[in-house]
Amino acid sequence: MSLRDNAAGPDQTLASLHAALVRYRVMAYVTAVLLIILVFVGVPLQVWDNDLLMVKVVGTMHGYLYIVYLFAAFDLTRRLRLPLLKMALVLLAGTVPFCAIVAERLLTRLYDRSAPHLAPSTAGPATQET
Repeated sequence: MSLRDNAAGPDQTLASLHAALVRYRVMAYVTAVLLIILVFVGVPLQVWDNDLLMVKVVGTMHGYLYIVYLFAAFDLTRRLRLPLLKMALVLLAGTVPFCAIVAERLLTRLYDRSAPHLAPSTAGPATQET
């Protein structure tokens, strides 16, 4: 379901957009934290202590969860109708430490700006004050 689906109604469109945002936010933080641990803890342990366990475990977790991040990010950027270049930057944000967090904040602000335009009007003729 996308913003273009008028048959679903504005309530369902807004609810599905919000659900896509929540899924993306969770995956952005999980992916970012795992990548930060991998780069700033796992790699130094591998280089200085010759300990491969942290890199194998956290690197594998980040790799699999990055794929889930890609699906969540693609879904949200498609629903927000972002241009192709911005969509690609959001998708790549999970590969650079801290960038997924920055991208998450920017997409959340974009959602906050666009969500009021999608919400149904609550003030009908019977509820307007004169």
